[in-house]
Amino acid sequence: MTLPKKEKKSYLEIQQSRKRLVIAARKQDADALAAYFLQYGVSCDTKPNKGKAEVTLQFPKGIDRSYIESVLNGYKNNSLDCSESSC
Repeated sequence: MTLPKKEKKSYLEIQQSRKRLVIAARKQDADALAAYFLQYGVSCDTKPNKGKAEVTLQFPKGIDRSYIESVLNGYKNNSLDCSESSC
């Protein structure tokens, strides 16, 4: 799996939606991002946004925002390409 380059991930932001934290991601980034969160013990639902090339990642109610921010920042700062590393 290839992660997007660091600068291409800067658009990812946590938002509040109906008592849930969500992240809107491009379709091509959503699967890698969901898998990354799962590595840190956080599962999320993915919902396609109608008419857009985006997917919304929805996190469980009551999850700690600071932990989600920490994991997301790690993802944004990760510029490894698994085809070039020992993945």
